[in-house]
Amino acid sequence: MNERLELYSPLSPEECARRISDAMDSERSALFSDASLFGSRPVAGRVDASSIKLRKRIRYRNAFQSYLTAKMRPEGSGTTVSGEFAMQPFVRVILRIWFGSVILIGGAFFVATLSAYLFSSTPRGDIAWIIAVVPPGMIVSGFAIVRFGRYLARNEARFITDFLIHALNAKDRNAL
Repeated sequence: MNERLELYSPLSPEECARRISDAMDSERSALFSDASLFGSRPVAGRVDASSIKLRKRIRYRNAFQSYLTAKMRPEGSGTTVSGEFAMQPFVRVILRIWFGSVILIGGAFFVATLSAYLFSSTPRGDIAWIIAVVPPGMIVSGFAIVRFGRYLARNEARFITDFLIHALNAKDRNAL
């Protein structure tokens, strides 16, 4: 489930970008970044006058970490920052491919094995139970891994929101 962010800052978009940039470590790419290992600030990411991509610095790898992807736009005499917290798009695509493949391929083997076992009078080999157990086991394991990774990331959205509220002297419109 993705969380939404909606902040209002009395500062201009350029000043917001400068303040965020001063308070975070810059990273080129989330996949190949050394900012998480060698940086000193609690937040890493990219920012310019119109967009933000941030994550909380952690000292380990978590592919299920929450990232903020947001836009900054002028509103009145200040700036509105709106976006959402979610896992990286690449991770979401890989998860869809993983679960889809297990369901399609493993499901087909599971149904075929179960049908052969139930509707055949010929005894089957010892391999049938493996085909009947492995696909459901892979689905359950996949969900458990994702749940554990998201559990580790459970407070990151609040951390980044508080970071931005402090850096931008902003008000959280979701809290009003």
